[in-house]
Amino acid sequence: MGSPMFGARAKARVASWHRWLGLGLTLPLAGWAVSAAVMMLVTMDAPNGLAGVYTLNPYNSADVRLDAATVEPTTILRTLAKEHGIRRVYWLRLQSRGAHLWYVVKPTPFAQAMVFDAHTAARLDPLPDDLLEVVAGEALVGGRVAALESTTEYNRYYELNRLPVVRASIVGDQLASLVLSRDEGRTLRRLNAESERFNWWYRAFHVNQFSDHMALWTTLLFIGAIGAIMLSLLGYQLFWWRRPGGIVAAAKQRGVPPSPSRNWHRKLGAVAGGVLAVELLVGGYLWMSLGPLEDPFRGKASFSSDWAGGFSTENSLAAPGVVLGKVSASLPKSPRPVQAIEWRQLGVQDAWLVTPRLDEEPLVFAAATGAAIKTLAPEVAGEIARQEVVGKPSFRFAGSAPQLWMDLNRPVATYHFRFDDPGRTDVYVAQSTGQIIQRRPWFWRMFGPFLALHMFSFTGNKPVDMTLLVTFQLAILGMIATGWRLQFPGTRARRDIGSVLPSPAVGADS
Repeated sequence: MGSPMFGARAKARVASWHRWLGLGLTLPLAGWAVSAAVMMLVTMDAPNGLAGVYTLNPYNSADVRLDAATVEPTTILRTLAKEHGIRRVYWLRLQSRGAHLWYVVKPTPFAQAMVFDAHTAARLDPLPDDLLEVVAGEALVGGRVAALESTTEYNRYYELNRLPVVRASIVGDQLASLVLSRDEGRTLRRLNAESERFNWWYRAFHVNQFSDHMALWTTLLFIGAIGAIMLSLLGYQLFWWRRPGGIVAAAKQRGVPPSPSRNWHRKLGAVAGGVLAVELLVGGYLWMSLGPLEDPFRGKASFSSDWAGGFSTENSLAAPGVVLGKVSASLPKSPRPVQAIEWRQLGVQDAWLVTPRLDEEPLVFAAATGAAIKTLAPEVAGEIARQEVVGKPSFRFAGSAPQLWMDLNRPVATYHFRFDDPGRTDVYVAQSTGQIIQRRPWFWRMFGPFLALHMFSFTGNKPVDMTLLVTFQLAILGMIATGWRLQFPGTRARRDIGSVLPSPAVGADS
């Protein structure tokens, strides 16, 4: 005799939970739906995605000859050993920046660089704003610096979690924001108007990250996502109870048919509610990949903490003039001086990486002979990469593929290797220089299919996929609108809420 009464009360309680969860999650769900469509629209016609398209300056603004350096590279090595206790370095580079000549030292593949004046050997890093303004002002053709802002930045190439950086606002022929590292002025990110707009919508409305306090906002984001999943599950429970022949039919028999708002709310919820729950679960994985778990996602877990490659600071390196003299016949004709020389070890041989143009990959030469090295053999490139992967595991060659390199903002030819480290990491190595361009552990490889699902990229045709996504977002907004319509007091829709479910006050025998 008591179970029907309990059933009525339980149904009323579920309806109440569903109602209040829906009302409470109105803004987050509407923000997510609208921002998803806006972000898709922002990138729909972007030829290079969020990386943007920029024309990099091919030459330093001043014609500074590298052989004008009064400090030789060997002197920098001795300084590193004597004053900083550094025994090995990844590479040493001499480059011009405006009227300046700098030696840049990379102690390990994952460390911040060190910068020394090529005339006095004085250490310059972290670079002050006036020097970074020179670097930023020369980065893009026709650009000049309007403002600098100090901040921090995550970057997948460095073991440090947050790098000290400056964000330079560039005006002129190419409007952009450049994120430059404080150690050497390396460009970590370039943002145009489209990527700025995308990031604003993404952070503010899609993942609700209103500051760098990731733990706080991620916790709130996941609470909202779990609430929305519960909202969908409760909605399906109510849909089952109100199926034909259920309590809706009983309500009709009492002469109180459901309102149009309720009919639309039920139908939209039946179609979009389950998809919403799936999208929230997938979105949670994507956010964890790009947020709290970005280190393993980006392959930082594969960094070799006991790296011992490169060359010793006890070595003697050829002076800049000697390098230029040996390779001059192999360099392309140019009225401008060479932009940079890098001393590096590639496998078992010492090499010089000579940069005639800043918007192209350097030319590689064997230091012993001065002969050009057009392309590294796959086994050499793989062994170079193996020294930079934790545990120095075995690997297999998986082919060749172009990969975007942020330094040049374009794809470069790479070898693809699959390593047997714990992350089963795919490593992409530049065929010309042995530089690791990209690391993709199994965690990252899962990202692509999930992202395609999250973005409704089912056909590969952007207009079709965009239509599918917008249709789904409109269904979400329709659920929100009809749900609110049902809450308006004094309307038939509001009265219908009480009429569809039995009143808990009704006795079991009535």
